[in-house]
Amino acid sequence: MKTIVIGGLAAALSATALASPASAQATDTCAIIVRPAAKPTSVGEDFDAVKRVDQDLRDYAAAAGKPLDWLTPERQLALIQQLPLAALLQVNAGTISADPQPITRQEAVGARPRPGDGCAVEVLIPQVILERGGLAQRSLRIFGVVRRYPAAGEEKRFSGFTAAPMPGFKMKEPGDLPAATSLVETSFKQAVEKLLASSSRPPKK
Repeated sequence: MKTIVIGGLAAALSATALASPASAQATDTCAIIVRPAAKPTSVGEDFDAVKRVDQDLRDYAAAAGKPLDWLTPERQLALIQQLPLAALLQVNAGTISADPQPITRQEAVGARPRPGDGCAVEVLIPQVILERGGLAQRSLRIFGVVRRYPAAGEEKRFSGFTAAPMPGFKMKEPGDLPAATSLVETSFKQAVEKLLASSSRPPKK
């Protein structure tokens, strides 16, 4: 299993929740490990019928005239690397490593070995979904799991969906590809940013 060590810095946002959120102290120095999804999928619906999974992605590729390479595991990691991971997770980053081996949802939520002896945070993004409603509204949704392993104490886990809109998205001809790709990537970063910020909020009482 190949691991790439990358850098990390600072910031914060908001979002939705699931499971047991955990708050790490900003004074903790933790290793951060990031793992991506295998690829994006798409779901959509028209007024008269629910479209098949990935039908929109196939339509976009046909309009582009070539296969799309949106959000490959390597590209997901490169985009996540641009985020201020340490500040969003409210930790001081020791090392930040990107594992390019895609993770499944079952692996992300199931039992996992502790990554080393010290404080560590795993950021696992097993699902990336391009979605479209009956009014052609488009957004990008992710499912993510943030697992915190304090130097002493039990693992804390946060999981949930977060989404970011894709206003003005258009993929109807080859010339639309650069702008559509940029919008998909921007929305992906916004969704991940929301997930990490939500994982750092204290649990509701």
